[in-house]
Amino acid sequence: MGLVTPEGAPPEEARPAAVPPVEQPSAAPVLAGHRPFVAFSHPEFRRVWSGSFVSNIGSWMQTVAQGWLVLELTDSAFMLGVVGFAGTFPFLVLLLLGGVYADRVDRRRLLMGALSAMTVFAAILAVLTGLGTVRVWHIAVLAFLSGSSLALSAPAYQAFIHDLVGRRDLQSAIALNSAQFNLSRILGPSLAGLVLGALGLAACFALNAVSYLASIGALLTVRGTVRAAPPRNRMWESLLEGFAYLRQRPRVQSLLILTSLVSVLSMPYATLLPIVARDALGLDAAGLGYLFATGGVGAVAGALSLAIRGTFPRRGLYLLVCVAGAGLGTLGLGLARVPLMAGASLVGIGFFATSAVALTNTLLQELVHDEMRGRVLSMFGLAFMGTFPIGNLLAGTVAGAFSASFMLTVSGATLVAAVAAIGLSQPRLRALE
Repeated sequence: MGLVTPEGAPPEEARPAAVPPVEQPSAAPVLAGHRPFVAFSHPEFRRVWSGSFVSNIGSWMQTVAQGWLVLELTDSAFMLGVVGFAGTFPFLVLLLLGGVYADRVDRRRLLMGALSAMTVFAAILAVLTGLGTVRVWHIAVLAFLSGSSLALSAPAYQAFIHDLVGRRDLQSAIALNSAQFNLSRILGPSLAGLVLGALGLAACFALNAVSYLASIGALLTVRGTVRAAPPRNRMWESLLEGFAYLRQRPRVQSLLILTSLVSVLSMPYATLLPIVARDALGLDAAGLGYLFATGGVGAVAGALSLAIRGTFPRRGLYLLVCVAGAGLGTLGLGLARVPLMAGASLVGIGFFATSAVALTNTLLQELVHDEMRGRVLSMFGLAFMGTFPIGNLLAGTVAGAFSASFMLTVSGATLVAAVAAIGLSQPRLRALE
């Protein structure tokens, strides 16, 4: 969120990169405070929020069905990792380009184009599955294409939220957007379990294709879209400007490192959950859907806890606690042998990981200049979503060589140790307000 001084000028850390600042503890930000739902007073935000909620429910239905389909076709933890890698690898190579686009083009048009493409890809997967001709390479290719569309549009979506509500109400919008995404983690997998039992895998993919239409329709109703600043230089020059901006801001760097640790060491639990559900817990496809939903309960609670709490002191220290909590939840999931323990661990992962990511998003947007918003958010996306392929490939490889439970146990313990080391060595991060 943008940080504004009483005079209305950007703070030291939000000035253009041409004048490197000497970092000082940030002043108290001008935020929505304890009005957590004020973003809903913006009609266009309400419509975009609702459309995104529907499309995210469909996406989670496809996530559950796709994992189960890969397992049915291959019976391989390694192939789960490979398909997860295919779907997330585009974030590693395209997110920064998406950030440049977010600062240069009409964000609404970019989002509509990406959603239209993902609608087509989901429909193709539904047809292939329904005809019984689907192969694992089909799933991997379509996952790659969908991931590419999402990677190119994700920074524009984050910046578009700012366009819809403005700086003052941005914290409320970030919290509410995180809440709808994670509420969809409850409804989507639960619906997937019902649809899988009643209609089969292809129906989940078809419903996902239809769900994108809600988001496209919401964007069509948005008028007077704030357009990104006109480009002043070449694409590669804009990209290099973003890296120069990042190099001058150690606190931003630390926030991005913590985000990447959560992504690599904790988030691959979703890729491995199908095999954990089947082999360690003895559950079927419906049980897998309920496990995903359980994690969603914790995630919604984490997002709403930030929205209701508003601003509070020592948010840097709380961020470290949340990252460590995500590590402990991952460790607990690796050790779980009964659904109750697995569910409790998934609630912990959902609560703490979501809190950490949402809080990092807020802190970053308080520290950056508006002209760099898209590019910094693309770096945030790269740290979180762009490192997914590394985590997924690592998770699939280790789980294939040993077991999914072993992989989760080791990665959770590693995350806790890494956060402890960073917290002890970064006093200014702990003191970040």
